[in-house]
Amino acid sequence: MAKTKLTNLIKSKVLAVEEKVIKIRRIIHQNPELSFAEKETAALAAEEMKNLGFEVKENIYGTGVTATFINSSDPTAKTLLIRADMDALPVQEKNSLNFKSKKEGVMHACGHDGHTAILIGTAIVLKKLAQEFEGNLKFVFQPGEETSGGAAGMIKAGILKNPSVDAAIGLHLWGSSPKGVVEYKTGPLMAATDSFDLEIIGNGGHAARPQNTIDPIPIGAEIVSALQTLVSRRIDPLDSAVISVCNFEAGTTHNIIPDRAILKATVRSLKSEIREKLATNIKKIIANICDIYGADYKLDYNFGYPAVINDAALTKILAQAAVKVLGKERVQKRQQAEMGGEDFAYFNQSIPAVFYFLGIAPPGQIINHHQSDFQFDDSVLKDGVAVMVQTALDFFAN
Repeated sequence: MAKTKLTNLIKSKVLAVEEKVIKIRRIIHQNPELSFAEKETAALAAEEMKNLGFEVKENIYGTGVTATFINSSDPTAKTLLIRADMDALPVQEKNSLNFKSKKEGVMHACGHDGHTAILIGTAIVLKKLAQEFEGNLKFVFQPGEETSGGAAGMIKAGILKNPSVDAAIGLHLWGSSPKGVVEYKTGPLMAATDSFDLEIIGNGGHAARPQNTIDPIPIGAEIVSALQTLVSRRIDPLDSAVISVCNFEAGTTHNIIPDRAILKATVRSLKSEIREKLATNIKKIIANICDIYGADYKLDYNFGYPAVINDAALTKILAQAAVKVLGKERVQKRQQAEMGGEDFAYFNQSIPAVFYFLGIAPPGQIINHHQSDFQFDDSVLKDGVAVMVQTALDFFAN
């Protein structure tokens, strides 16, 4: 089939399924579930996939679901994985939507309800277009992205095998990008998300006699200050890095120097060598400053999600596919990466993969994720389906 004719066929199939996709998104939004408790959402996804005749596996690494569509008799045919995350957040919704959350203190405040609905819509359309491609598809509904992450666990459970997966794609609805616009970037797109918990152990006493104490508060303050200098003076200005101390707890009143101070921080980076350098130097700074003042400490340094590093060839396929279904004016190449994190990064580490943003921001506005008033226009869902479908078909054509 001619390329233009195929793209028009995709658009018509997407429009035909749009109402169903919106309905699914709203059902999921009304019934949000926290990380690794996505039982109803997973059951809904599994049922939709079974109705399409796909091979469905459930309860993978908790509530994870895969649905495999074998559309080739050739044992060497390529397999493409398309992923969506399912979990909501512990946020009380303040929107007045007629499909607002029914669960007290739980809300889809990041768009994962939209991701799941888009993936279901993508599966429906690709099944209808089965005659237009030869290859295999694996649809992945993943738990836990907002907490400890489900991607690594599902990969360890074997979802990249039987059939062997050649590439993966995923998306995130993005509140700082214009509504209906696809943003893509080769190489680093999102940051590694590391963190640390530090307990400074001093020796408290009367505030009027500080010379008889080891005061953990100025020690903590000096550590915070030194960490900022680490970024500005030890990291190349052209390499992105962030250290943010977001919690500093010590003491209970005006005139008692406490025994302990607690610091909690996030550490973000885009390159593996910078990630390692930050960890090494943070540990040195803490050790040296505590030693100078005679304090002990306990440090728990946690390496979280790695950086999302997009494959160049797959990113090119995605960008060209998006132009076909949305038009050139609605596809933009990002110049800078985001310092937010995503556990889709584990797919990027395992196989060629691309992750992209689909904008949801009205003109002149920014929609903040993880907030009680987070919402987006359902019209972007069809755009997500269209881009996924065209990218899949172009992947197999290539």
